[in-house]
Amino acid sequence: MVGSAPRGPTGGTGDRRDGVLAALAVPRFAARTGPGAALLVALFGPDATKPLGAAALDAIGAGRWPVLRYAVAVSDLLGPEQLVELMGLPGDEDPFPHGLPSVVGAHLGRVLEPLTRRRRLTVLTDLWRRSCATIVATRRTERLHRSQSAESLYAPLFYRRQLYEDTIVERAVGPGSTLSAAALWYPPYSFWEDRYLRALHDALAATVLARVAVAVVDHGVEQGLRRHRAEIEAGAALLSRRELTDAVRPAAGHTAHPARPSAYLNDFARLLGKQNALSPKQEQGVRRRLTTARDHVAVAWAAADDMLTDRGFREEPRALAALDRIRHADLAGWRERVGYFSPERLGTWAQDQDGERPVLAERLRAAPGVEPHRVEIVGDLLWLGELSDAQARLTGLAGALLQHQRYRPHALPPPEDDGDTGSIPLAAARAAQLVALGGTVAARPRDWAALLTGLVAGADAAAGRVAEFAVPPAVAAAHGSVLPGTDARIEVARTGSTLTEWARYMGNCIAVYDEEAAEGTTALLALRGPDGTILANVSVGRTGRGWRLEQIKARFNVDPPAELTERVGAWVRALPVPMPEVPDHEPVPVRTARRRPSSPRFEDQLVAACAAAPPVRPEPALTALIGADPVPESLVALRRLTAAALRRAVRDALDDPAALARLWTATAGRPLTEAIGGLPAAVRDRLAPLLRDEPAPRTLRELGRRPAVAPARTAQIVALRVRAALGTLIAADDPLLAAAMAARPPGPLLRAAVLTVASWGGLGDAGRVTAVTARRRVRVPGFPATSLRDEIWTGAWADARELGGVPEGFRDRIAAHGLLVPASWLRTGWPALWARCATRLT
Repeated sequence: MVGSAPRGPTGGTGDRRDGVLAALAVPRFAARTGPGAALLVALFGPDATKPLGAAALDAIGAGRWPVLRYAVAVSDLLGPEQLVELMGLPGDEDPFPHGLPSVVGAHLGRVLEPLTRRRRLTVLTDLWRRSCATIVATRRTERLHRSQSAESLYAPLFYRRQLYEDTIVERAVGPGSTLSAAALWYPPYSFWEDRYLRALHDALAATVLARVAVAVVDHGVEQGLRRHRAEIEAGAALLSRRELTDAVRPAAGHTAHPARPSAYLNDFARLLGKQNALSPKQEQGVRRRLTTARDHVAVAWAAADDMLTDRGFREEPRALAALDRIRHADLAGWRERVGYFSPERLGTWAQDQDGERPVLAERLRAAPGVEPHRVEIVGDLLWLGELSDAQARLTGLAGALLQHQRYRPHALPPPEDDGDTGSIPLAAARAAQLVALGGTVAARPRDWAALLTGLVAGADAAAGRVAEFAVPPAVAAAHGSVLPGTDARIEVARTGSTLTEWARYMGNCIAVYDEEAAEGTTALLALRGPDGTILANVSVGRTGRGWRLEQIKARFNVDPPAELTERVGAWVRALPVPMPEVPDHEPVPVRTARRRPSSPRFEDQLVAACAAAPPVRPEPALTALIGADPVPESLVALRRLTAAALRRAVRDALDDPAALARLWTATAGRPLTEAIGGLPAAVRDRLAPLLRDEPAPRTLRELGRRPAVAPARTAQIVALRVRAALGTLIAADDPLLAAAMAARPPGPLLRAAVLTVASWGGLGDAGRVTAVTARRRVRVPGFPATSLRDEIWTGAWADARELGGVPEGFRDRIAAHGLLVPASWLRTGWPALWARCATRLT
């Protein structure tokens, strides 16, 4: 946090500049700001020139307040000529919507001080343009999001398509056939070939539908349709007349949307065939149909995935023969009509379907001058990559991140948000925060992105310096509690990464206090409202007689409401007074009265228990996360990983589905838990904080660092953090984790994960869930059948808590929606999934 506005080397104080700039925006005060020369000096300092004054007046007259605020904020960093150039920047957006120019200028000054003025102008110009572009992109992403159905249509469309397939089977078996006749029916080769062709055609049509949806958002209905006329007509032609009739035929109890995406392309093709402009009603109809694009893509992907992996049909020779013929077929007819949706992938496409031939990229390099569609076959699966790209563009991304796996490409999650919101004050605060955390400015950064990259690298290298703060126990005990007299929740900073997270939203530079926090002389807090928004940052310091409120600031360093400040001050004054520590050189008075022989101190009991236990040997499954040998030092390296880095390592390991069981087993062994569990109950209670992944009191922290205890404590922390990472992947409905869970999950993990998801009430917007029990029922179906009251379920809560499960209110959750399981795990249904781990119920 910055307590007061800085004083610049020229002109008035920063506060004065803020006041003059604010007055200019109010007509009745603008005339009272003084003559033009005095106004320029107040805003830009005594070096202001007439061209700068003219540029400022032009900006005021045109209402370009954001660029004027920006120029005032950096007036101490640039010369007059450069400020004139800066105020000529184009842009109708407002990347400076909040924050005081004096505070933003202080943040940018901390970052850009080592650079020359000309280099500063280059970086600041790029920051403005980048922020404006981010705002435009964010608004486009919001429009794309609003263009799709607010509620997921995946399940209705999935079951609608399943009904479509069932109708084809009934027609093939014969109308009025008996159950025994249907059971003896043997699907011919043509049945499988048609089934796989439908999956391919739906993927192609869904790709077109998604691209049209994006074009309509960007260009309007009529232009969007005309830009993709060739693709629309080609996609409509994928359906025969009979298939179209079956796809649009109403089905009682099912969605009114058609079973196949080509049906909507057929509607669009008919509209394009008319010469008249579209009426408002027709445009509304087009937009309504396009709201299904996202979910049609998801259903098409699921059908293609089933086709390629042949789930349930691996022993059917006719099915395999039909799939093999389709994989070797070409797409020349389709490509001649529509071309390539993702031509940039041709030169690098390396999907290997059968291992019988080089991948597509190699074949294209070996045949220069040959048109790609003369070389491509269906088995290259480039069309599936284009489907992923179309899905990614519906979310505002340029394309999908793909990883080639054995049977088909796998779409990776999008990169984590870098915090760029298009706000210059927030960007400046983040950069200043990185400088305070140890980031260094490159000598000649070519733009803002290059500068930020260097700062992030330097801050990451220095992150270990403030990895864990020494929070005074009196303040640490308030973490998660409610500030008396308010509805604000108290959050205590324990690491430097927490400060960075706060600063990204608050627009301050709180990291300058990291050393005091590490030493324990200052405690840093955040006050969060009921919706999780940070209301204020608070700095609490220790005095000889108690505690004092050093500073409290709201967003962008403005003062919070006086009532909140008073409440915080009263709470700080009421904190327990720390007991004075006795210096080492002063002898502690010794009682001479007779005392009964005492038992060993609890610290000594733990040290003895750990020393008597076998040495801690790291599990290979854990050390493999960082590619290290199973030695104690590798566990220390795992403990030092950030939560995001460990989550990525766990996710990468799940590329091998069998790794999930190994990880779960490896995290079940807890040497420290075993050592403490063998001690008396009173001692166990005192040592309990060592079993949790949280900063321990000072005495226990020192105990955890003793040579006999440290390896077991590190193994405990690593196990907890790996399970927390698994919980995060469950919450995100990660596809790699879903594939591992669907294959053969460990029984204890499956039960703990199901309890966790049900206690959350679902996965939010991350993915779909399926209820495997009826509401208010505790009987869990499957073989063997179980009950939520059975010990195998009640005993799973210890593991569920480590995944993030919330036991409180679980009965209400079951009464409201039953036992929930992520739908991505149920590829063959709950009974089959439960049966896979039935041998591991204990």
